[in-house]
Amino acid sequence: MIEEHQVGEFTLMTLLDGIFLCDTDFIPASKSEEGETLFKSVGLPAAGPSPEPINAFALKKGDRLWLIDAGCGRELGPRFGKAPVALQKAGFTLEQVEGIILSHLHEDHIGGLINEEGTPLYPRATLFISQVELAFWTSASAQEQYPHLAESGLFSLIASVLQAYQGSVKAIAATGEVIPGVHLVPLHGHTPGHSGIEITDGDQRLLIWGDVIHSTLLQLRYPQWSIGFDMDPPQALATRVQLLARLATEDTLVAGPHVMGMGKIRDCCDGGYTLHQHTSY
Repeated sequence: MIEEHQVGEFTLMTLLDGIFLCDTDFIPASKSEEGETLFKSVGLPAAGPSPEPINAFALKKGDRLWLIDAGCGRELGPRFGKAPVALQKAGFTLEQVEGIILSHLHEDHIGGLINEEGTPLYPRATLFISQVELAFWTSASAQEQYPHLAESGLFSLIASVLQAYQGSVKAIAATGEVIPGVHLVPLHGHTPGHSGIEITDGDQRLLIWGDVIHSTLLQLRYPQWSIGFDMDPPQALATRVQLLARLATEDTLVAGPHVMGMGKIRDCCDGGYTLHQHTSY
């Protein structure tokens, strides 16, 4: 069953693309006594792993439909790539999607945009991407800066996606509006132009925070614990710490590509946080 949440006239639906296993190799600081305690507190082995989602989201208002991120497609193996089927089971066709807002251009967010032939899975959709993010991944120097990502095939995947949607890619300012009520929030560090997507209607507000958090079990309790995929670890850390401190004082709902459910951030003991689950505003 697909989780739905209303934000005013918007309906946000979580599309589970698959589950990844977040272990101590992903978040090295969890290879510690504190990490063992956290894993065991939820019935997991002392070294993990913790099962975490890879989500995409469908956003509907009236008869208009958008996606926020697109999942892995075939990039991470056969356990993933379920978001399009989830969307269809919810009663929509892939052709109904008019726009796809991307938090950033890692494979678990863009792999689901193209099929095996490299053609668009969402043939009528326009891609919306932060100007900073798009400029970085298409710059001449980026592959020289990050040779391991070039070797992994990420740059080739990005090029294939952009080619598939050629003429239907729109660069958005760091805090720019994508559609009325939906705008980007710069949350840089995980990637150079990594963005959250905020949905507002009246006094209701929900932030999809991208990859600020990859494990709510580990990184809410210890925000200083970073994942190895952060491209600028100090900036990603500062972004996470500052965002969590702000959200703990607000009434903003949060969701994420690697978060089960939706909720509000609240202070916990010793500088940590918890996600208080909510089912409705």
